[in-house]
Amino acid sequence: MKWFLVALVGGTVFATGCAGAHVEITARQSRYAISMSPVVRDSAGRLYDRHSLEVVGALHTDRTRLGFVYSAFTPLSTFDISDAVNTQVAAVAGEAVVDLRVSTSDGCDVLNNFFLFNFLPIWPGCVPVTVTGDIVRRRTPNDASSRMREPQ
Repeated sequence: MKWFLVALVGGTVFATGCAGAHVEITARQSRYAISMSPVVRDSAGRLYDRHSLEVVGALHTDRTRLGFVYSAFTPLSTFDISDAVNTQVAAVAGEAVVDLRVSTSDGCDVLNNFFLFNFLPIWPGCVPVTVTGDIVRRRTPNDASSRMREPQ
């Protein structure tokens, strides 16, 4: 009975393992406002929503990070999106990024599906991270859709 319990616990630990990586997303050097919601403030603090913004492009950047020792050690764990934001927003003459979304995928199944090795601290885990969002700018007062909303 004792061997059965040890085999059951050991088998569970062996089969479930722990693979992955720790990733921190930053944008400390971004020259543009970034919002995870559909609204954004300008430098004066005024709030702009979807009705006062026009989408001029899409932000897309991604990275894959490896983690070791059950994700405790992830080299290059900080994913700074500043350069991607600055380049992509400037390319379409935008002013901000709204609806920023961060997602992970199962693109590292090659490493993560070796469940027999995942319990080993030296076996790498892998996390592909994708950051997307809408690049926007303020609508101009001459915009036809803005004129339609003005009071008569």
